[in-house]
Amino acid sequence: RDRERGRAVSRGGANRQVCPRHKAPSGMAAQRLECPVCLEVQDGQQHQCREGHVFCASCDSSLRAPRRCPECRMALGPLSQAIRSRSHEERIGALPAACSHCGLATTRGDVAAHEQGCPQRPRACSAAEAGCAWSGLLADKAAHEATCPFAVCQRMMAPLRAQVAAQGAENERLQAQMAPLQTEVVELRAENSRLQAQLAPLQAQLAAQGAENSQLRA
Repeated sequence: RDRERGRAVSRGGANRQVCPRHKAPSGMAAQRLECPVCLEVQDGQQHQCREGHVFCASCDSSLRAPRRCPECRMALGPLSQAIRSRSHEERIGALPAACSHCGLATTRGDVAAHEQGCPQRPRACSAAEAGCAWSGLLADKAAHEATCPFAVCQRMMAPLRAQVAAQGAENERLQAQMAPLQTEVVELRAENSRLQAQLAPLQAQLAAQGAENSQLRA
């Protein structure tokens, strides 16, 4: 346990920083929600031992064999069978947070979804992969892309790419239809070779019979 806590101090400790969008919990609430290994209130999955001691999934994944609870040293099962503390996760998800783009007050459980669609979140041009380096607000994105040469080129190329994709799909469909026909052709060729092998002695026999008839007529 002391080794785990020693590692915790080196990873967290008094100088640890809080994510800008998370408001640091204080007092007894913080102590109850802190992971005993990294001393942080981590988002995401929280694991627990059979005695109910909770630690974050990130620290759980870094425990060395033999895996033991950082608090009571009880043996832990494999990471794939970790026991989740849903109530702990819910309490952390209910902690206050703020959007890092617009500053909207929300909770840790909702902030990620909000930030994904936040109108103040910087967006890249849809033609960024083609070489456009523009970045700006969602409200300005449409106006930029209307005149962006990269985006205009992409819009012009879109029908051609769709046509190429359709041709590729049609080609794959025809190849799938050809596969059994090619197998049938191979089988017919093999049958033809077998029949020709059977025909060869008959042709030799007919040739000999013809020669004999010619001699008799003479």
